[in-house]
Amino acid sequence: MKPHIFLTNGRVVNVYSGEILPHNVSVSGEKISYVGPSEDLISPETRVIDVKGSFILPGFFDAHAHADLFYHPFSYANHVVTRGTTGFFNDGHDLANAMGATAYLKTMNQLSNGFLSAYTGIPAAAPPYPEVEGGDLWSDDDLEKAYAFDNVLSLSEITPYLRLISGEPALKKRVQMAREKGRLVEGHTTGANWDKLNVLAMAGVTSCHESLKAEDAFERLRLGYTVMLRHGSIRQDLPYLAEAVHRAKAFDTSRIMLVTDGIFPDHLISWGNMDWVVAEAVNQGIDPVRAIQMATINPARYFRLDHLLGGVAPGRMAHLLVVDSLEKPTPRLVLSKGAIAAEDGVLTVAPLPTPDADMGNRPFNMGPLSVEMFQVAHRKSLERVPVIKIVNQTVTTLGEARLRVQNGVYQPEEDTLAATLISRDGAMRGQGFVQGFCSGLSGLASTVAHETHGLLVMGQGAADMVRAAEDVLEMGGGISMVRDGVVQARASLPVGGVCSGKSVPDLAQEITTFHSLLADSGCTLTYPLWTLGFLTFTSVLKVRLTYRGVYDVKAEKIIF
Repeated sequence: MKPHIFLTNGRVVNVYSGEILPHNVSVSGEKISYVGPSEDLISPETRVIDVKGSFILPGFFDAHAHADLFYHPFSYANHVVTRGTTGFFNDGHDLANAMGATAYLKTMNQLSNGFLSAYTGIPAAAPPYPEVEGGDLWSDDDLEKAYAFDNVLSLSEITPYLRLISGEPALKKRVQMAREKGRLVEGHTTGANWDKLNVLAMAGVTSCHESLKAEDAFERLRLGYTVMLRHGSIRQDLPYLAEAVHRAKAFDTSRIMLVTDGIFPDHLISWGNMDWVVAEAVNQGIDPVRAIQMATINPARYFRLDHLLGGVAPGRMAHLLVVDSLEKPTPRLVLSKGAIAAEDGVLTVAPLPTPDADMGNRPFNMGPLSVEMFQVAHRKSLERVPVIKIVNQTVTTLGEARLRVQNGVYQPEEDTLAATLISRDGAMRGQGFVQGFCSGLSGLASTVAHETHGLLVMGQGAADMVRAAEDVLEMGGGISMVRDGVVQARASLPVGGVCSGKSVPDLAQEITTFHSLLADSGCTLTYPLWTLGFLTFTSVLKVRLTYRGVYDVKAEKIIF
C-alpha cells in the first residue's frame, strides 16, 4: 500500500531499543507502514515532509487522565492533541457519575471514534461510601453492559480502598468481575502500608498513581503494581518520585509511567500536557528517551495496546510527533490516526463538536429553594461546633468554632462559612461549617462536588446562597458567585453539571475570573474552585461534607 505521508530526514526515537536512528517513516491510512532508510515507497500521490533532522517520536499517551476537569472530553481532546497527546485513558468517574452509564458510554464511544485514541475506566465505587453519600450510581448491570465496549479497559480508581481491604462482598464482586472480563483495576492507595498493599494486590488492583515519595513507588513496584508517577494540577510529584526511576533504571523501568492525574484548563494553556510532564521528568535527571518510553510504550503495554500504540513501528497507529528537542518535546507537527492533526500548536483537523447537554444527564429535581435550607439550626447541646478546616488544595482537618446564634440559627462570621450539600433529587441534605476558604464570602454554589455531584452551596448570606444555587440550577449545572443579590461570576457546566461546552481557552478565562474575584475577597488557596469541589471527596483525609453531614473519613462516622 503506497503511503499518503512520508516523513524524511528524521531522527526516530525508538522506544523499543532505546536508540535514536536516522530513519524515514511512511504512513498509509491510519497506520505506520514502514520505518527505515529507504525512500522507494514514495509515489506521486505521497505527501513528502522533510523534517530536517528533527526527532520523530510516538505520540504521548496519558495513562491516568481526567478529561472532565470543568472542560468536556471533546474540548480536552481538541486541545491536548496540539501538544502531542494522541491517546489517553480517561479515569472519568466524575463525569460517569454525573451523567449516568448510558450517556457516559455514548460520550466516550463518540470520542474514541474521533481523531485520537481514547479509552476509559468505569466506576466500581460510585459513590465511595453509599451509607453517607446515597446509593450506587452505577449498578452491576451497568458495569456488565459497559464491558461490551472495547474502549472500556479498566475499573476507575477505587478511592475507598478500605472497603476492599475489609473484604466487602459487593465491591469485591465488582473487582472480580472486571478481572474475569479481562479488565484492569486502577488503584488509589494513598497511605497504604506494605500489608494493605498486599491485600489490595491480592484483591485484583493492578496500578497506583498515588505514590508521594520514591519509597512509595518502589514498594508498589516490588508487589507487582504498575506505578504511575503523577505530575499535574492536583499534585506535582516528580521532584519526589524521580529517584524511583534512578534506582530502577539499572534493572527495569517498564512498569513505571508518567501521568498527569488531570490538568486544569488554565494550566493546559500555560503549562501544556504530557509534553510538559516529560520535560519535567528530564529536568529531574531522567534520560529523555527513558522519559519518552514512560509516556508512550509503557502505558501502551500496561493497557495491552502495544500492538496498536506506543512506538514508531510498522502496523502501529500513526500517532507521530515531530519535535526539535527531546528535553522540551512540544511538537511542531502532530499526526494522529494517520492525519496531520496539528501544526505549530494549532488544530488542523475538524474539531470534535460542541457536546450535547441533553444526552441523558442525571437531572436536578430538588424543588423550590428557600433561605431556611441554607441556614444551620442551633444545637443547644453544642457550645462549639465541629468545622472542616482547609489545610491545602485537597486536605482538610477537624477544628471547632464558637458561633454566634440569632433566631435559632448559627451566624457564621469572618472566615467561617456555612455549607450545605443537597442530593439531586432533594431527598438528602447535609450541613456543616468550613474555615480557611475565604473570609466574608456571601454566596457560592457549585454542582462540581466530587464524587456524587449534588448541589454544594457555601457562604454567610443565606439569601445570596439561595440566589447562587438558583443561578446554578437555571444553567443546568455550573458555578455561581453572588453578593448582595448580584451574580458576580458564573460558569455554565451543563453536561452532567460538571463539564462546560466551551473550548479550553474560553473556559480557562472564566475560571481565571472566578479565582481573581475570590482572591480579591481574601482567598489565598492555590486553586479554590478545586478545593471547593473536593470538600465532598470522602476518600481524602480528614473531614468532608456529605449528604448526611460532616463525615470523619478515618473514624468512618458522621460527627455533625
